[in-house]
Amino acid sequence: MEDQKIALPTEGVDYILRVDGLKQHFPIQKNLFGKPTAFLKAVDGVSFKLERGKTLGIVGESGCGKTTLGRTILRLYDVTEGSAVYTSKKENGEVKDYDLATLSRGELAKLRTELQLVFQDPYSSLPPRMTVGEIISEAVRVHHIVPDAEVREYVRGVMKRCGLQEHHFDRYPHEFSGGQRQRICIARALAVKPKLVICDEPVSALDVSIQAQIINLLKKLQREEEMSYLFISHDLSVVKYISDSIAVMYLGNIVETGSTNDICGSPRHPYTQALFSAVPVANPHRKSEPVALEGELPSPANPPKGCKFHTRCKFCTQKCKDEAPALREVHPGHFVACHLSPEEMNSHEAEA
Repeated sequence: MEDQKIALPTEGVDYILRVDGLKQHFPIQKNLFGKPTAFLKAVDGVSFKLERGKTLGIVGESGCGKTTLGRTILRLYDVTEGSAVYTSKKENGEVKDYDLATLSRGELAKLRTELQLVFQDPYSSLPPRMTVGEIISEAVRVHHIVPDAEVREYVRGVMKRCGLQEHHFDRYPHEFSGGQRQRICIARALAVKPKLVICDEPVSALDVSIQAQIINLLKKLQREEEMSYLFISHDLSVVKYISDSIAVMYLGNIVETGSTNDICGSPRHPYTQALFSAVPVANPHRKSEPVALEGELPSPANPPKGCKFHTRCKFCTQKCKDEAPALREVHPGHFVACHLSPEEMNSHEAEA
């Protein structure tokens, strides 16, 4: 599929992150000389923009490339192709753009306090031999966030804001529940005063009641610190609640993106419609009718020609098999990668 371009307005809009044609291809086969001959295309030309102080939700099936996208932006994986431009704003008013895809390791290290990641699994992402205080204060000391004499008091303040008690400071991760461990992960990320936080399914391993607590905590901290979130999840209900805008991924590409109201209230792409039809309806008088997708998710190592979704789409035409659709605007700020005309999309949406 060709690199996706989204023509969003730039005048008067403060974007903290602009991703353009980002690709992450992992070599899976090499010839006798060690040269890669086959690739797994985990992220295949993704473009989007994230406003400062807002939340962009990334949704899709398992294996669609959501987590790889987040890790590639933060350069936990080296970028295959494309750019991820982070706009830094200092307290003195200085504004500077950094292309995270091309920065050296030393240059990236200087930005780590502004860019943070909350991992998916609160059980494996915390070092078991370090106390909570040591875990949270490690980055604070490395990046000299506060003088060494003030670190302990500073960390206690961060813990309190994240719903942790002072006596938790000297305890170990195995002594906490899943929800408390996730609060520790959030406190570790927030301790260095980040501006952009990538949340990689931060509540998927938690009970529903604990999920609500963590999501409300993230929203509260966002309001207080004016942080921006890239929120990765397969739980559409959670994404709908926390996100200002949503991007739907399928097999390494964005197939639909727009405001949360547009995506949740009027999904246009057949894949998005199928995803939202599977969300349980909290109304005993309304019958839910999930749209069944045909076939299995194709392999990202050998994606279908043309539209990657055509092997599972009941509206597939010959054009879908031959030509990859570009993202086009069907409503102000609402983009869809589909060959169906807006009129055909509306008719199919009405039928759904």
